[in-house]
Amino acid sequence: MLQKIRDHAQGWFAYIIIGLLTIPFAVWGINYYFEGGGPVDAAIVGGSKISLQEYQRAYQQQRQRLQAMMGNNMDPALLEGPRLKQDVLRQLIDERVLAQLINDQGMRVSDQQLRNALLTLPVFQQSGGFNKELYERLLRNQGYTAALFEEGLRQSLATEQLRNGVIASALATPTELEQLIALLKQQREVYLLTLPLAQYVAKVKVEDVAIQNYFAKNAERFVNPEQVRVQFIELKLSNIANPITVGEDELQAAYQAQIAKYGRPEERSASHILVKLPPGAAQTAVDQAQTRAQRIAGEIRSGAKTFDQALQEVRSDPSGQVEGGDLGVISKGMFDNPALENALYALQKPSEVSEPVRMSSGFHILRLDSITPAQVKPFEEVRDSIAQELRQQQAENRFYEITQMLANLGYEHPDSLEPAAKTLELTIQDSDWFNRQGREGIAKQPKVIDSAFSEDVRKRGLNSEPLELEPGHVVMLRVKEYKDATPRTLEESREEIAKILREQQAREALAKDIATLKARAVQGEHLQALAKEFGGEFKNAGLIGRDAPSVDSAVLETVFRLPSPEEGKVTLGSAVLANGDQAVLVVARVVAGKKDDLTEDERKMLTQQLAQQTGSGQFEGLLDSVRVKTKVVMYSDRL
Repeated sequence: MLQKIRDHAQGWFAYIIIGLLTIPFAVWGINYYFEGGGPVDAAIVGGSKISLQEYQRAYQQQRQRLQAMMGNNMDPALLEGPRLKQDVLRQLIDERVLAQLINDQGMRVSDQQLRNALLTLPVFQQSGGFNKELYERLLRNQGYTAALFEEGLRQSLATEQLRNGVIASALATPTELEQLIALLKQQREVYLLTLPLAQYVAKVKVEDVAIQNYFAKNAERFVNPEQVRVQFIELKLSNIANPITVGEDELQAAYQAQIAKYGRPEERSASHILVKLPPGAAQTAVDQAQTRAQRIAGEIRSGAKTFDQALQEVRSDPSGQVEGGDLGVISKGMFDNPALENALYALQKPSEVSEPVRMSSGFHILRLDSITPAQVKPFEEVRDSIAQELRQQQAENRFYEITQMLANLGYEHPDSLEPAAKTLELTIQDSDWFNRQGREGIAKQPKVIDSAFSEDVRKRGLNSEPLELEPGHVVMLRVKEYKDATPRTLEESREEIAKILREQQAREALAKDIATLKARAVQGEHLQALAKEFGGEFKNAGLIGRDAPSVDSAVLETVFRLPSPEEGKVTLGSAVLANGDQAVLVVARVVAGKKDDLTEDERKMLTQQLAQQTGSGQFEGLLDSVRVKTKVVMYSDRL
């Protein structure tokens, strides 16, 4: 492994290795390695500690989630600032407070519930089912052990159980529902007088002296931005994959090597009876549980009871020490401890019952319910998919090799793309001029723009590193020409300044007329008459709801913020529309929503939403009350 690193430790690969080595020092500081690590807790919640390791894992996961959601729009300051760190720690504290509450309330999640939840998590699904290898790989990548992850999942399920219990018990009264419907389905009778901005812009005349004065005061705003033209070479996975052919022998070999992938292994459905054991049970308790399990199994195997009769007795047992039910479909390799599946697969035919099997949760008695034989798809049925997969694999391997070669050649010949282009038989292409706002083609890619204007590429004239624009598309570039930012002359800026000043003056005149219109409307003048006088557009919008599609959103927002008019009067407001036009609004009357405005299904849905909202508030109140009673110590300086 070390030799392989040495062999490849040049160019961009070397930088990656160095970067990986520096991460621990950047996070913890070099003294961490020589001083025993220092404090290890991020917070103490009651009698429970939140370790720095647990906090760091949660913090990194939250960073990754935010970056995945926001992409290039992500503000780096948000990821590095103290607010995110504090939010993550508070979330961990809340989880720990809830865990203590759940424990005090005696709420538990059974092994069967945990297993069912785990097997249905979408992230671990592959080819239509739970994939154990994927599960283990993803946990390793995130720094989890199976036991740690499953304990966290068990806690999450218990928390969700508590939350759902609180929310499900919340009620929405008929009065609350009527009040909400009256508000949501409220309608308002509205009249509009709209004055177009364009009408005012057309009337404005901008004096040359005003343009000169504006330019003199704001000359720094009027510049021709810096621009570059770049040369680049690009690699595309599709160009590599298209000419690849795969021989028949390779296809057959791949089929035989991965035959399990193209089939379905034998699966068995089972039911169980579990005599439970608490974690860390004493040997006396273990012996008692084993004796009870053997007695139940013996009664079934002797014919004294059927499995279903024993199961019915278990379900009605008030002690809580036994449980049972359907285990669902089980295949080999599903559990870390193979004892249960070994016992199940040792049974020969449906309805056979096993001896008690010891697992961490207790002693299981298994009944084989059904067997689904293994099935394998014939070669001809999967031949095309195998060929496509092999071509893709070979193309990806070749693409990776060429990308490494490109990186090394670009590093070894930093002042030219020609050696890389010649060696890899690629064409050097030229872009058009572009600035920091980008342009068409590769110049619209943020990575290209950032690299082209970077210190190394733009100022020092070096080749860029390989830039992955999207999966399977890599470019390397260098700056061919550069134009520095230059001040624009008055003449170059005249048209833009004139437009700015015209719009400024037009908006001022428009706002003044809107104020005049409102004052005259208050005196009782009708908007329709005023529209003719001021050259505006009058509209009787009629009774409109909050989601009226024919009314501008700014008008709707203003209309439903205005107070209800008094008897015999109207209320007035104004709004600036998205296109710059402005409107005077009159609300003549308000009609409250009624139950009949909703269908029965809509009322049921609204009732559920209202109850859920009430329950969520009650749950937050419960959390707040428990949090206040719990002693919490936060070590913010260690984050």
